[in-house]
Amino acid sequence: MEAPKILVIDDTFENIDILRKTLEPEGFEVAISSSGSTGVKIAENIKPDLILLDIMMPEQNGFQTCEQLKSSEVTKNIPVIFISARDSTEDIVKGFRAGGVDYITKPFKQAEVIARIHTHLEMQSLVRHRDKLILELEEKNLKLEDMNQQKNRFLGIAAHDLRNPISSIRGYSELLLEEDDLLPEEQTECLNVIHRVSKNMASLVNDLLDISIIESGHLELKLQRGPLQKTIEQRINVNAILAEKKGSVLIANLQDIPDCEFDVHRFGQVMDNLINNAIKYSPRGSKIKIGLKHEKGKAVVTVKDQGPGISSMDHPKLFKEFQKLSAIPTAGEKGTGLGLAIVKKIIDEHGGSIHVESEAEKGSLFVIQIPLIKDSSP
Repeated sequence: MEAPKILVIDDTFENIDILRKTLEPEGFEVAISSSGSTGVKIAENIKPDLILLDIMMPEQNGFQTCEQLKSSEVTKNIPVIFISARDSTEDIVKGFRAGGVDYITKPFKQAEVIARIHTHLEMQSLVRHRDKLILELEEKNLKLEDMNQQKNRFLGIAAHDLRNPISSIRGYSELLLEEDDLLPEEQTECLNVIHRVSKNMASLVNDLLDISIIESGHLELKLQRGPLQKTIEQRINVNAILAEKKGSVLIANLQDIPDCEFDVHRFGQVMDNLINNAIKYSPRGSKIKIGLKHEKGKAVVTVKDQGPGISSMDHPKLFKEFQKLSAIPTAGEKGTGLGLAIVKKIIDEHGGSIHVESEAEKGSLFVIQIPLIKDSSP
């Protein structure tokens, strides 16, 4: 390991001699300059670990020399300790303002000089280590960001390319099932499996495509002013069939509220997801309540189910991607683990918020709030 380099800038030979005899036995490599301007050039050349600087020198004093050192990209991070016979508070403050890290008055004690040098060298070592870690962290973050972008591109391409063949499988199987009276029972059963699985795959592909769009920053809302209750009513009607199959009923309590700015398609997607989840996790014969009201300049949408609830352990991961919760769908339905993450991102883009109120075995209440007029300020 190389010995630390100390540059002494002082125009008095006796001071230089004392400092050299103090530092060299401690294992320091000492360089010397008798003037400020020359000292700056030497510092730029050898890049010492620390500089001991006198103040009272001809032509260029210590304060001016320190300011020059701190203005150079090469030497600005080298710690400077002033050593001077001038001991007034004004001079000490001026030294710190010039960029010094410490101030020692003459006559100095050798042990004090050594102790202060070691302290500032250790601090400088910590700073360098910190800067190195920050640089490494920034490099890793850039790599992770690049990998994440590649992942999003892959998901987008894969989901886009899979969507059409899956839609074809689903469509043709549905057509064949309409003619199930002409098919043997065994083939009908196989077609039901094909249709059910292709439907699940289509849902997964759509979710993957949405996540890739959202994470790549390409989600663009088509905001238009209109009645939110109309969109909610439409999604309730669409999902009522699914609820009926499980013996559940959807109960709407939608108040008349002022029109607001929202993306009809994306908000419909939010409602489909929340209502579907409520149906999926509620037992047969449940009542699922969907509400809408106006509160403090915001539209408040609620979806309350009678399912098993969400444990406190599951709350932190509820709106994160690819998460599986401890609650189990009542009819064994499959999920992608992406739905609520997509919901939250869509609501966030609307300038709104979503939260859940739930306890195990007591059902769940999802609450959405979106401003009636979206704030367009950054």
